[in-house]
Order: sequence, then structure tokens, then C-alpha cells
Amino acid sequence: MMIGGLFPSLLLAQKTVSGKVTDVLDGMPLPGVNILVKGTTLGTVTDFDGNYTISVAEDATLVFSFVGYQSEELLVGNQTVINIQMSQDVTQLGEIVVVGYGVQTKREVTGSISKVGGEELQSISVPSFEAALQGKAAGVQVIQGSGTAGSASMIRVRGIASLSAGGDPLYVVDGIPITQDYFINGDRGAFNNNPLATINPADIESVEILKDASAAAIYGSRGANGVILITTKRGKTGKPTFTFSSRVGISQPAREVDLLSSEEWLQLRQEAWENDGNVGLAELPGNLTWEEARANDTDWIDLTTQTGFKHEYNIGMTQGNEKLTSYVGFSYSDNESFLVGNSYERISGRVNLDYNILDNLRASVTTSLSQGINNRVAGAWDGGLGAAMSDALVIYPVRNADGTYFTDGNNPVRKQDLQDWRTRENRSLSTLAFNYRPIEKLELNLSGSLDYMDIQDDQFEPAELTNAESVARRYPTWVTNYTISATASYDFDLNEDNRFKFLIGGEYQRSLTESWGKIEAFNVSGPLQDDPDIPDRFDDNDQPLPNPVYETAPDQIWSFISYFSRVNYTFKDKIFLKGSARVDGSSRFGRNNRYGFFPSLGAGYIISEEDWFPETSVINFLKLKASWGITGNADIPNYQRWGTFQRREGNDGNPYNQQPIIFPVRLENPDLQWEVQRTYDIGFELGLLDDRITTEVAYFDKNSTDVLIDRLVQVSTGFERYFENIAEINNRGFEISLRTRNLVGNFKWNTEINASRLDNEVIDIGATPPDAIAGSGDTRVVEGLPVGVNFLNRFSRVDPENGLPIFLDKDGNETYEFNLDDRVPVGSVVPDWTGGITNTFSYKDFDLSILFTFTIGGNLYDDSGKRQLGVVSDWNMRSEIKDRWRQPGDIAQFPRLTLEPGTYGGLPSFWNLNTTQFLYDATFGRVRNVTLGYNLPAELVDRMRLRSARVFFNGTNLLTFTKFPGADPEIVRDQSARQGRNLSPNVTYLTAPQERAFTIGLNIGF
Repeated sequence: MMIGGLFPSLLLAQKTVSGKVTDVLDGMPLPGVNILVKGTTLGTVTDFDGNYTISVAEDATLVFSFVGYQSEELLVGNQTVINIQMSQDVTQLGEIVVVGYGVQTKREVTGSISKVGGEELQSISVPSFEAALQGKAAGVQVIQGSGTAGSASMIRVRGIASLSAGGDPLYVVDGIPITQDYFINGDRGAFNNNPLATINPADIESVEILKDASAAAIYGSRGANGVILITTKRGKTGKPTFTFSSRVGISQPAREVDLLSSEEWLQLRQEAWENDGNVGLAELPGNLTWEEARANDTDWIDLTTQTGFKHEYNIGMTQGNEKLTSYVGFSYSDNESFLVGNSYERISGRVNLDYNILDNLRASVTTSLSQGINNRVAGAWDGGLGAAMSDALVIYPVRNADGTYFTDGNNPVRKQDLQDWRTRENRSLSTLAFNYRPIEKLELNLSGSLDYMDIQDDQFEPAELTNAESVARRYPTWVTNYTISATASYDFDLNEDNRFKFLIGGEYQRSLTESWGKIEAFNVSGPLQDDPDIPDRFDDNDQPLPNPVYETAPDQIWSFISYFSRVNYTFKDKIFLKGSARVDGSSRFGRNNRYGFFPSLGAGYIISEEDWFPETSVINFLKLKASWGITGNADIPNYQRWGTFQRREGNDGNPYNQQPIIFPVRLENPDLQWEVQRTYDIGFELGLLDDRITTEVAYFDKNSTDVLIDRLVQVSTGFERYFENIAEINNRGFEISLRTRNLVGNFKWNTEINASRLDNEVIDIGATPPDAIAGSGDTRVVEGLPVGVNFLNRFSRVDPENGLPIFLDKDGNETYEFNLDDRVPVGSVVPDWTGGITNTFSYKDFDLSILFTFTIGGNLYDDSGKRQLGVVSDWNMRSEIKDRWRQPGDIAQFPRLTLEPGTYGGLPSFWNLNTTQFLYDATFGRVRNVTLGYNLPAELVDRMRLRSARVFFNGTNLLTFTKFPGADPEIVRDQSARQGRNLSPNVTYLTAPQERAFTIGLNIGF
């Protein structure tokens, strides 16, 4: 009796229940339906024919859920066969949505959360999984860095709210706030260093994006820029089932710059020479004669690009019983980009286990181990394709007559062939968690997590490249980031109509980054070995090394301690209230502002379920919701609160009696604190025509105060820079998501549209002048205008009589004089509209999906245009220069050619020619993704003894519609500093374009 009282569920008879799940409209089987025993993690999934089998107790309730369908619950009772028909639900009110430290049904959510399923992330060929979010979520702007293998994306959730602090959302993987610093290993290669690239998309179950304060405030001081929750797959109850997927494909540049040929470039050179009053043949760069120059017409773009080959293989297994469920996945991918020598190779493994130690005690292990090998190439200003578009002139040869490399001018092929540059990253994400239910409806959770990264960035340059002695450099970095979290939740039902859910918790996170500034060895025959013992004395060819030179770097340590709580209230399952609060303490901030408080409130009301709501065949669902909350941003460099000093040795150019000195460089700031963001959000969810049309609309107002500025300090003070909370920024706008089922039946056609309108404004920057807060391409921060306006001289026109450029002075009057004092704020880095349109068609075993993404408004500044379309120098020139002034009376786009910058109104240097002539409308549309799939017939699949089989074709970035004449309108300027990334996302400087990829693939289940 005592044993039965303690463990009643163990004494209930288990039995096997089977059945089939089909679509209520057409009777087609539904594969992949999740079937869970309510209140447990026990479950299974339907096979390709919609069949399932599960062992349960008689008093169990089965929950059937499937993306796009209404969830169903059935009591098992004495049934052994349970067949069920599921109805489509575009509103997906029963869909489970992951929120901070828990889950909710979509019906209960009062905040603004966008969910993207793992299948959608795998349907597109991208360098890293986060790029697949583009066009999938309203209010979320995703700009892929470039087509470089492994390249990161810049994500902005509801606008730009920071200046000198980070603007990226917080990424949380299975409860771990992970390390996501794109420049953790310095600015070598800049944005191409992506710590998210080692995450395998095939392991991802879903991605939730928390956009408003009601959703994100539970993450307190790190929720201001939004939170991206990544949940990986877990095991299901049942026999072992396997999935295998493979894809192979090719990649090419999505667009290319149209450069002049050798003869055309020489013609322009001669024309500029003569316009400047010279006679004879023009002098040429590279010590070339005209005869030698005319013998060359080198297509450097062709030599630095290729047709890249990519292939990927994934296998996953899920199985389980009443005691243990498990998911195991392995993946290998090799993504070769269209840049010669550039590829990203990833191998990863994941094991997720859930073990029921007792009926009320469960242990979970979530662990992954991955290695990413980034074979890197020079880019932008450093070489490669960037050199091909700039100072690797078409008149230069690749090799001299004797077969040696040409070295009298930029030769990207030489560097491409000789430099060895590889970054190897080992990463492990692991969590051990316990879930204990001491009494009914009370859950206690305890978890410990580790995010470990080991990065080795190796470069080798032989003597032939350095023109001196060979050199091997290594930049090693180790990151140990651990989190300890404890929560308690309790479900309290006052009665049938009034239900509460309480959550309290605490969390501690600490991160340690250790690194060598540089390890350098000379006169070596190859890269340094990958050996854990860094002072190894042998290179890859087992040749003795000279003593390496070591440059030390200080450890970077930061920590957070947090306490949080949340209360959810439900009245009659139609009125929902939520309140949360979090207290964060951070090591990054001053002693006077070490802790911050971040509350939020949210409410939802399903008004259509009131008795008094008019019954109509048009409106079948209407939910109103509103929220308010405070979040923060703590993403700044470490140690900014302290006053810092620098030591200079006596022999380091110091005349003070040749003795070492220590001097201050940064002021102490005991009042330094996080940025504070107050957000209001109001919206509604609407279902029309029995959910044939559903929509979500939200208006938000996000006001950021105490915005951090890394401001310059007057030189006379003896200091350099100083972080201070002085600015205010406002982001407001609205977003809409629309889903329609245009056709149902055998031929289905669904459409999803999401769009966001944003207004961004700098309210206050104190007494800080515009030039004190700068980004690349002359972007600035000006009160009353959006963050990152371009600060440029205004170009008016070309004088048809003399061909000289005419500018506008500060007052708007035309002038021939070029004066940097006439710069004014123009343009905007922030687009007016962003969004995506997805159309999905299916007929019998065929399916077709087309994603179109768009950006409307804003501006794009072509920072390389001043060299490719300005003064004739040692740069290649673009074909647009053909529309130039040549003789009196010409109405031309570009002024007369010259070799002398001063010809253009006293221009001091061609680098100063930052004018509105190179500022373009950033509007563009792109056929982002097209996928055509075919599911093999069930009879054939059965004969092959498989559960399912599907083949597909995928095309990425197939068409681009834009007026921008450069390489690509979708760009992110590589920036090593947070401020540059916030202010200059619209500035392109020889950035590699996106890739156009074609892949074919196979998915099978067995």
C-alpha cells in the first residue's frame, strides 16, 4: 500500500496504442506529427504514412501537435487504436512557443515573438544558419555579411538602438547565453569570423525571436536588442528512427562589377593626362611601358573567383522508452565559396539525452562538439577580389616574362597562391540539467552549462611573398563561458476559470577569454603546428623553429548575477496577463550602478470568444494584446569603468631620462551603467474566413536612454576616450504578418507575407559634436536624424562648359570649391521597409516554395566609387565612367577626367571625395530562395524499406532587382568596433557580393 501510494503510475498497466493521423480535408497522411503523453517528455512521431505506435498507461492523455495544424488531446482509456484527423490552423494557437525559461502555447503569448521552424533553416543554402532567418520574421532585419564561406550576418531587431555598445541580439542555445563576439580574435578578416557558423542547422528544432520588452525583459540587461532562442532536437519515445540528408551544389557570385578593359582604361588614362595639359603618352603605374600595358588585359575578377563546390551530409537518430529518450546527430559539410581558396569545413556531433531517474526526477544532458575550419583569403582592402576590383590593374600581368610573379603593382594571385591562412575553431556547448517535481504542479530546475571555444588563427607567408624571411603567425584564443541557473515554477488553479503560473529563478554567468596577442616565428617552412603545447619548437615539416616571439594579451573576464521572476494569469482561457521582473548585476559597470531592475507587463484578450461578440462568417478569431517593459544593453568592452594606465619603456622613444614611465589613458567612471530601453507594444491577431486569412499587426515604440558613447576627450586633458551614458534614441514603427490559404484540396497554395516599417531618430547626444561619433564612409550621429546618417559634401552637377564638378556649400549654394566644412548630414542607413513574401505550392507529391525578400528606402554609400569613378589613379574603373564630360556642351554624369585631385575644386586627396554622387537608393528586391521538392510514392518507399524519401532542388539569390550599380545592394561593412557596425551597415568598400547557389539534395527516413 505504501509503495502504491508513493509510485501509483508505476503500478498502472502499460499497453500499446497505435493509429494513423491524417488531414481532415483531403485524408492525406501526416508524417512527422508529434505525439506526447501529456505532462511528460514521453512521445513519438508518425512515420511517412502517418502511422504511429506508443506504449502508455490507460489514464494517459495523448497530445497530437503538428506545425500548421490545431493540436488535439485524447484520453487513451480502453482504446488500443486511435486514428485522428487534424485540421489546419494557420493561427497555430496550440503551437508550443519557447519563451525565456519556459514554454507557452501561442494562444497564451502576450508579447511579440516570431517562430521559425528548423526545417525552414535547412531549406536554403547559406554560410551560417542565422542568414536563413532573412525574410521570415516581421521586424527582424537580416543582412548577410557577404558570400564568403562562413560569413556572419548582421541582425537588427526593431531598429538600431545603440551607438558605441553592441547592437546584436542575445543568442541563447538550449538555455545557454552563448559567446557571439564576431571579433573575438581581433579584426583579422573582420566579419568573416563567425562564432555561430559551427552550429549545425540540422540539429535545430526551432528558433524563437523575442522582439518586445514583455518577451525579452526576462533577460534583463541583455534583452534590449532582442533575444534569439535556439532549441535543438530531442528524443522521442519509440523504436529507433533515423533521418539522413545530403546536398551537393555549386556557388557563383550573385552579381559582379563591370570594369573597363585594358584598352578602355588606357584610353581614360591618356584622356586625363591630356586634360591636365600634358603632351605625349601618359605615364603608367607599375613601371610598365605602353607596349607592355597593351599586351595585357588581365581579368583579375575571373582569376580570384571560381565556381565553388559544396556538399553536406547529416544523420540523426531518435529513440526512447519510458526511462530514456535520446537524439543523436552527426554532420559534415564543406562549403567552398566562389572566392578562390576560400572554404568553410564543419564537422559536428550532438547527443541530447533525457533520463527519468524517478517518476518525478528527470536528468537531461545536452551536448555538442564541433570543429570549424575556415580556409580564409584576403578581401576588401587586403587583397583577393577586393584587389581585383581596385588596384590590381587590368594592364598588370600575373607573371613576368621569366615566370616570376609580377610585383611592381598589386598582384592578388601572388598572395592567393602563396599565403596560407586558416582559422580552426573547436567548440563545445554542454548542459547538465535536473527537473524535480516534489509535489504536483511544482517544478524545480537546476542546470549547469559550459560554452567552450578554442580558436587558432594561423597565417604563413613564405619568403617569396614577404621579399624577406618567411614568417608564421598564430593568434590563439580560448573562451570558457559557464552558466549556473536555478528556477522553480508552480501552477496554481484557483478554480476552473482562474489559473496562475509562478516562476522564480537565479542565474550566474562568467566568461574568461585568454589569448596570446601573437606568436611569431621567422625562417620557417610552414605554419605552426596545431599542438596544445604552444611553445613547440617544430613546424609542420618537423623542422626546428627559432625561438618564437610572443606577444601577450590581457585576459578578458566578465560576469553577471541575476534574479528574476514571472507570473502568468489566465481567466477562462481568453484573458491572459503576464508580469516579470529581473535584477541584473554586471562586472562591466561602475560601483554606483552595478545593479539594474528590469520589469515588464503584458496582456492578451481573445475578444472573439466573448458571448457578446457578433457571430459572423468573416471574423472567426480576434485577439488584442499590449505590453510595456524595460530592458537593457550591457554589450560594451570590459574594464571601461576603471581608470587605466599605460607603461612605456625608456627605450621606446621616450626622452624622459630613458626611464620607464606610467601614465593615465582613460578616466575612471564609477557611474557607468547599461543602456535603458523602455518599450510599448500594442497589436492584434486576426483570423478571417475560418482562418483562410490570418494576420498579426503590432505597433511599437522603443525609446533608449543612457545610450553609451565612446567619446573623444580633449587632448589637453591628457586622456584619449571615455565611455559615458549621454545619448537617447527612439525606434518606432509597425509590423505585419499575413498568412493566407489561397487554394486548398489536392492543389494547395499558401502565402506568407511579413513587413516592417521603421522610423529611427537620435533624440539627444548631449554636447557631443557630429565628428566625435563617426563610422566608416563618413557616417555620423546627428540629433533629429536617424542613427548613422552620411556626412557628405553635396554634389550638384557637372558644368557642361568646362566639365568641372559643381558642389553645394553648407547653405545650398553652388560652388566649384570642395571644402570639408560644407559637409552636411544626408541619407540614412535605416530602410523604411523590410520584409519577405513566401509562396508555397503543393500538388500530390510535388511541392514548390519561393521566397522573395525586399528592402525599401534608406541609402547605400559606395565608398569605393570615389576611386573607381573619380580621379584616374592606380585603380580600375567601372563602366559607368563612360558617361563623362569630354567636350564643351556635354551633359554628363561624371566630370572631366584628371590625374590631379586638386582639379576638382582643390580636393586635397582622392580619398576625400566623399560626396552624394556615390550615395544610392538602397531599395532592392531579391528572389532569395526557390525550392522544388518531390516526395517518392509511398509504395516505392515501402519497397525500399524506408519511412520517407524526398529529393529536392534549391536555388539561392537567383535574381536581384536594384538600381545600385555596384557589386551587391545587400552589404555589411566589416567593422571591428561595435560603433562602426551600428553606424555604417550601409557602407560598401570592395565587399564580396552574395553567392548565387544551386544545390540538389536527398532526405530519407528509415
